[in-house]
Amino acid sequence: MTRAVDHGSAQVVGDRLHRAAPPNAWLHVSRAAGNAALGAVHQAAAPLSAQRAPKLDPAKVATAAQQAHASADAAQALSMLRWLTGLPWPMGALVQLQLMAGVQVGVDSSGNPVQAHVFPGQITEVAMVVAGVHGSEQSGVEVAERLLKQLMTTKPYFTVVIVPKLFPGNVDSRAAWEADLARKQSGIAVGKYQQLRDKAGDIGRSSAGQEDPNRQFPDLGKDLDLDRPVDAKGRLIEPSNLALLGLINAFKPSRLVSIHAVKNFTQAGIFADPHPSVRNSQLAQDSDALAITMAKEAEKRGVHVAGNKRGTAWSSLYPGQDPKKSAEQIKRENAKGRSLGQWGPSQGMTVITVEVGEQYRSNSAVNDPDRAAELEAEAGVIREIFLGPPQATPTPAPAPTPAVPVQPMLVAAAAAGVGNVAATDLAQRFMHYRRGMDGGP
Repeated sequence: MTRAVDHGSAQVVGDRLHRAAPPNAWLHVSRAAGNAALGAVHQAAAPLSAQRAPKLDPAKVATAAQQAHASADAAQALSMLRWLTGLPWPMGALVQLQLMAGVQVGVDSSGNPVQAHVFPGQITEVAMVVAGVHGSEQSGVEVAERLLKQLMTTKPYFTVVIVPKLFPGNVDSRAAWEADLARKQSGIAVGKYQQLRDKAGDIGRSSAGQEDPNRQFPDLGKDLDLDRPVDAKGRLIEPSNLALLGLINAFKPSRLVSIHAVKNFTQAGIFADPHPSVRNSQLAQDSDALAITMAKEAEKRGVHVAGNKRGTAWSSLYPGQDPKKSAEQIKRENAKGRSLGQWGPSQGMTVITVEVGEQYRSNSAVNDPDRAAELEAEAGVIREIFLGPPQATPTPAPAPTPAVPVQPMLVAAAAAGVGNVAATDLAQRFMHYRRGMDGGP
């Protein structure tokens, strides 16, 4: 559907956005694109083994393309909307509150909304946090939710985009199973929980009839084709991942942390994608150093990171990612598709994978009195180190400042109503204005 553009109002919005945004804001996208191209060179690798792509239903391709375009547009609008936080009070504060509360950027396969939360930082460079890729990994989702609460009161160094439930329907289906288990039993041992979970079929890990949601990304160095949104194996990508890819394209994050959970405490930890021993590059070296710094601090705070230990040495090598694997084994694993951890670095992003020890939440049926403290500490490490100022910065980091002046009863109500509608309309008008100026559609 085509809309008429009010160029007069759009001009005003454009002027306000340029005043609200830092002087180099519009150059940031170009710089990020250059970094992505450089990263693709560093991470160049052979494509997946040539196999015949699956024959796709044209109607399903058309539906997926529509979803891909819708998610891309929503992500671009959200990216523009963040600059409105620089407008005079109260509009800037209203927009900031709404961005923090969450904005829909897509849907999952069942139509459940995928929400993204944006926290303006001390710098405009973007870091992204994703959880709920596998809905069964409830502890990873809780870490993201705890991180959200921490950022409500402390302004991060990076500008942050958080998607706590990438596959919300899968997350909710597993949460319902966990809640039912807690009603029936309490104080059970971890071993008993594992037996019950495995017997139930690890509910929520993936969507019905779909591939592993973390193997649905384009091939290395390649962007998503919005008109034919397929992964490296030629399979249609699920709507949730289309929403994530739209956000990555719109915000151009320089770093991304993907929060998962592993079923074995001995494999829990914080890992670099890729590890330098797998593909050596400056990006891999930086990722390795960041992951080890995070893991060491996490251990001090009582977080399970046994997967980072190789005897007495620390490593960011993911358990099972040993480069000494046979070529045949690597070929079998690659045949499953490309993961976010593989694809992201080929786009110039530093990617860190957090694997929380075991899947259960702090309010689960499992007898684990230290669980809440552990998950809170994991969130704190992500906030302070991954989202914090570079460790090598010679000058002390600025003291944390409140994210917004909170007078919640009045401001939050307005943000949820008139303020949100007005801000969204401003962003949409600005996008139409920019497209007209650039000669775009």
